[in-house]
Amino acid sequence: MKKTIKLALVAAMALGATSAFATNGTNLIGYGAQSRAMGGTAISNFNGAESAFANPALITSSTKTTEATVGATLLMPDVSFEADAFANMNLSGGSATAASDNSSTAGDGMVPSVAVINKVNDSFAWGLALYGVGGMGVDYRTTTPDSAITGGRVNDNLMLMRMSVPLAYTISGFSVGIAPVIEYGALSIQQMDGSDGNSYGGVTTDIAIGFEVGAAYTIAGVSLGLDYKSAVTHDFENTFNSSMTGGVQSKLDTPAVIGAGVSYEMAGNTIAFDYKNIAYGSAKGFEDFGWDDQDVFALGYEYAAESWAVRLGYNYGASPLPTDIASPAVDGGTSFNQVAGSMMMFPAVCESHYTVGGSYSFTDVISADLALMYATGSATAATPDLSDMGGAPAGEITATNDQTAVSFALNYAY
Repeated sequence: MKKTIKLALVAAMALGATSAFATNGTNLIGYGAQSRAMGGTAISNFNGAESAFANPALITSSTKTTEATVGATLLMPDVSFEADAFANMNLSGGSATAASDNSSTAGDGMVPSVAVINKVNDSFAWGLALYGVGGMGVDYRTTTPDSAITGGRVNDNLMLMRMSVPLAYTISGFSVGIAPVIEYGALSIQQMDGSDGNSYGGVTTDIAIGFEVGAAYTIAGVSLGLDYKSAVTHDFENTFNSSMTGGVQSKLDTPAVIGAGVSYEMAGNTIAFDYKNIAYGSAKGFEDFGWDDQDVFALGYEYAAESWAVRLGYNYGASPLPTDIASPAVDGGTSFNQVAGSMMMFPAVCESHYTVGGSYSFTDVISADLALMYATGSATAATPDLSDMGGAPAGEITATNDQTAVSFALNYAY
């Protein structure tokens, strides 16, 4: 118990400095180094203590009395927002006359992950997990006043951290698990007025609750898994409900996620496939900006020898952001402010993720994991043609989000 408390304190200190850039929308593709090295797959394949992040039913798969992992992911984003001359005229009410290419200066983000699982007997296990769920943010405060960010150079940051207590029971290869969830969220939005240089906005923090349920079944080397993470609703009053967001509701969900996975292991070789649906389309806040549900497909491979393992993976999820801008005179589509606001402030356009990694056991009880990820994606939307109304012809806006990430974890099992 003392070791568990110490790990919780370490995680709490790390969470205080967390800044995240996620890649399946606002969610990370995986929460531990082993999962991330295999493209984010983790719903059916057991990954030691880090399985407490992915599917509570899997923690009964441990062959040890206690397993623990302490890790972190360093996310290094390369984000930009581009607009051609006509789009700039629409954005700025006609004052901009040139195309712009604005690169976000938001820094790198460190996302922690800490978990402990304890197998009480052959049938029951419990655990404690503290980890960064994801987030997103940009920093365009140094952009020029006549760019597409005109009149309001923005800096925003959404951070989401979670604590869960998974409980699982197994019998005859079938396991079920449940985990109550407490989630900490922080949202900051800062807007610098281009005319007077003043800064507007602020940060709001919130603690909310949710739950996770999972199931798993293993037979003859084949493992099946199901997992459901409930939506967690945060209230970011005084930050999200502002003139910058068009007076939308102050509530913002960490969206619900339902997933299924299958994996097969033979002679040290494991191949895993996961499917997840992230419900942005019905999530508070995201639905106001016209986001769609996101379908995520992940494929991973592992070869494990006695003291080492190598892993590869691929993860794909089409961007949930809207790109169909409705003309003021035509019904349907989403508004210009919804699309431009999402692409500028929450550029969740990463789609393809390539991963590689491995593990090494120093002793029978201590091992380390490493994972590398490269992700890329972009989205383009056409601004409405306002030439018949005395405005600018149709233009284009484009958001690009490429990321490199390094994940590391130290594990202890006895």
